[in-house]
Amino acid sequence: MQRKEFLDKISGGLALTCVSCMMAACSKDSSTSESNPNNNGNTVLLSVNLSNQLLAVKDFISSKGIIVVRIADGNLASSFVAFFNACTHEGAAVEYDAASNGFVCPRHFATFSISGSVTGAPATTPLTSRTVGVTGSTLTVK
Repeated sequence: MQRKEFLDKISGGLALTCVSCMMAACSKDSSTSESNPNNNGNTVLLSVNLSNQLLAVKDFISSKGIIVVRIADGNLASSFVAFFNACTHEGAAVEYDAASNGFVCPRHFATFSISGSVTGAPATTPLTSRTVGVTGSTLTVK
């Protein structure tokens, strides 16, 4: 086999391998909450033990691409709000600000109310809310 023929054969296989690797690396894993904002509502994205977390009003957690804030006393679903933590402007993770009882994006300082609505530009659409459920001392976010 000639050197040119060998290189032609091996480079074709490498090109195919590289293309498939790049496609896999660039694709999103739909099983993760961060990359699946259109979750159908049946998958539990986050579970929280209310015996040792979110004990007081304005306590919050941010985990697995979800931010949850306790807005009232009692272990009822209505005592909490949950959102995907991605800012709707450019996707940076928003942070809860207890002083304003809302959310702030640290990248361009978009602000959101505790209900997720936009209160300050540059964002123009509200945060994506999630469904909260409470059974016993376990809070779930779907």
